[in-house]
Amino acid sequence: MSVKFKKDYIAYLAIGIFFFILTTELVIAVWLPVHLRSENVWALQVARQDMIDQFDSLRNGFSRISKTSQLEGEANIVTKCLDSMAIYLRTYQAALNAGQIAEIRSNLDDFQAVLDRLQKDKPYGHQNRIDPSDFLKKLSAEGMKPVSPPESDK
Repeated sequence: MSVKFKKDYIAYLAIGIFFFILTTELVIAVWLPVHLRSENVWALQVARQDMIDQFDSLRNGFSRISKTSQLEGEANIVTKCLDSMAIYLRTYQAALNAGQIAEIRSNLDDFQAVLDRLQKDKPYGHQNRIDPSDFLKKLSAEGMKPVSPPESDK
């Protein structure tokens, strides 16, 4: 003979708690991946927007570079690169993945370093003036007739 199970409120509570836990686990098993996927989408959107903001600030920064001869030339080169990137980003920005965004951000960081240097009026190279007088003296000492240097247009 088997023992008859006495149904009381403790048994009903245990069964209720069992089904509550089972339902909660199922909800979490479905909800958590969906939530994490949406978080990744938002993280990608935030990264994309940060990239665009940095890109816009760089283009504005290079347009404000003082128009001295050597600085202007360097700024023009970078501005042309940024213009090409702008065309690419307008066309493909929605299709960029996280790796591509990180690579573009790395390039933009390099451009930011160039902008910081140019804003301090430090060109990449130096323009040296050539003084032909020593060479002309050496030529005249060797008996060759020196050619006079051209007159500078001032």
